[in-house]
Amino acid sequence: MTQLRVNVLGPVRAWNGEAEIDLGPARRRALFAMLAANANRPVTRGELIRALWGGSAPGAAAGNVYTYVSGLRRSLGRAGGRLLSGRAGYTLRLDPGALDADRFVSLCEAAEAPAAAGRPGEAVALLDEALALWHGDAYANVAALFAELDRHRLAELRIAAAERRARLILDGGCDESPIADLTALVRDHPLHEPFHELLMRALHRAGRGTEALDVYHAARRVLADELGVEPGTAMRELQSGILTESGPPTTPAAAAAAVVARPAVRRRRLVGRDGELALLRGLLGEAREGRSAIVWIEGEPGIGKSALLDAALHEARALGLRVVHGVAEELSSRIPLHVMRAALGEEAAPHDDPDTAVDRVLAHVRQLTAAGPLVLAVERLQWADEASLLTWERLAALTRWLPLLLVATTRPEPSRRDLARLRRGVATRDGHLMRLAPLPRSDIEQIFGTAVGVPPGATLRSLAPLTGGNPLYARELVSGLVAEDGVRVVDGFAEVDVRADGMPRSLVDTVRASLDHLSPGAREALRYAALLGDEFAVADLAAVTGRTPFDLMADLEEAVAATVLVGAGSELAFRQPVLRRALAGSIPAALRPTLHRYAAQALADNGSAAVRVAEHLLAGPPEVDDWQVDWLVAHGDEVSRQAPEPARELFRRALTSGRCPPEQRQTLAALLDGLAG
Repeated sequence: MTQLRVNVLGPVRAWNGEAEIDLGPARRRALFAMLAANANRPVTRGELIRALWGGSAPGAAAGNVYTYVSGLRRSLGRAGGRLLSGRAGYTLRLDPGALDADRFVSLCEAAEAPAAAGRPGEAVALLDEALALWHGDAYANVAALFAELDRHRLAELRIAAAERRARLILDGGCDESPIADLTALVRDHPLHEPFHELLMRALHRAGRGTEALDVYHAARRVLADELGVEPGTAMRELQSGILTESGPPTTPAAAAAAVVARPAVRRRRLVGRDGELALLRGLLGEAREGRSAIVWIEGEPGIGKSALLDAALHEARALGLRVVHGVAEELSSRIPLHVMRAALGEEAAPHDDPDTAVDRVLAHVRQLTAAGPLVLAVERLQWADEASLLTWERLAALTRWLPLLLVATTRPEPSRRDLARLRRGVATRDGHLMRLAPLPRSDIEQIFGTAVGVPPGATLRSLAPLTGGNPLYARELVSGLVAEDGVRVVDGFAEVDVRADGMPRSLVDTVRASLDHLSPGAREALRYAALLGDEFAVADLAAVTGRTPFDLMADLEEAVAATVLVGAGSELAFRQPVLRRALAGSIPAALRPTLHRYAAQALADNGSAAVRVAEHLLAGPPEVDDWQVDWLVAHGDEVSRQAPEPARELFRRALTSGRCPPEQRQTLAALLDGLAG
């Protein structure tokens, strides 16, 4: 069969071998684009009608679809046999890689393997190949709702690929400078803060610190003028580092070494965790007597793993125990045995092969334990390199004979088999597995009071549930409100100013960063789920995303394993309200109404409860279309009973829209009068 190639990363175009195909007028081209975006699966006539006309389809829409399909078959010529029709709908068959958007996604995914293996040059080359496929905005010559939604999705992936490329160049020590590319990206995407941050880093690395600070001030003006917010934590810390730095710019390798050493900072008092700390105290007492143990502390980002470990190590030193403490970072995962050597104060030996290096570290630990009991803790084990993980596993086996208390902290990583193996090894060796649960409300309120300096009042305490029991979120919430002048002291209590937003920017940034370890597919599914509400049915999410429940399962299982989602009867729910709000906030404000309107119709077609459809219509654009009027007439009684306030507003919108024929106007007016009575 003739090779058919399709481009949507720019103007929608297609080729029959080397000959370009005339896709015809706008709606026929839009129909072809819809079929190409859903290649190799049937697209129903109803889906095509909604994609082309939205809620204002003419009576002849079904016939028009048939005409467009017939015209496309003629234009496709020898490839016309690839456009199939059947009872399930129309299907455009494309070979793997025939759609440029699919090739783009595949190349981006392929770049992750060499990146993880410490070969940034190979990863950058694959991302360069992926980004070269773009020739303007996706679906540039197509105006349709589906194109708008997919255009946004693909644009986000393009931005993510460009950001990933720049980070690989900067973090991987590539010779190439990304300054020119990042300057263009900042110009084209002035509200995408990571591009400003990366440009600052690139200029700083090149010895152009003054220009890096200029970038910070320019970004701050843009963010304040356009969004009314200050730069996030990463940019503020980078600016502070540049201002206070006395030596030359830090190279990536030096930065990795610097973060492993525990900084001498004032310890934060541990709130809660009495049971966990009591267990660790008991193990420290046993370690002092020469008995060994293994402890595995895990939990979501910000839940307090480091604070608990810090408190335990403070007590270990007070007991006179020798403590060896290493902190792994993402950069250090590319340097064999980096976290172990840095913790033990070892230098890398020239031409050390991995097995010899591991043996040297183990010999060093044996030497330390020969002089007395030892506490060896590795923090953020998920970032440790492969050789360090192997060393930790072998040290766990040595606890049978050595006076060693071995401790690790890590966050759940559902896809990491190596971490799962180490975790199982802790259990089989009678070790202690601690999974830190959310703090109770009383502890969160205590954190609020400590952060502000005065007891929290009723309005501040009312925000405690927003944190989901996460102490980092609690501190970020309060510090963000204080930074935005959102807290005032009234009669000795800290109260939230009525004008303050309960979700400050610093908290949003922290929450989003805590989700970075999830796969792109899981994050995208979660954004759509956040649009649906605190709780959602998998069938509803499938309807809104256009994916099958089976296709969604892996992404949802990943989110459940990472404790982002939890079961809620027959539905799923966000474990923390702050997670849903941050994810929903990551959708551009200008796009949210359109997505809500799309979700309303998709849920209605899926047979969802009328009250849920009404909620999305209310959050959608104020303009009313024919479909919305028809739906309100058909379901007005049900919505009036279940959600009278939303129903009242929706009826008013419809009656003032000029879209209602006399009979429908009479029905909706009667429903509105019924609510008034």
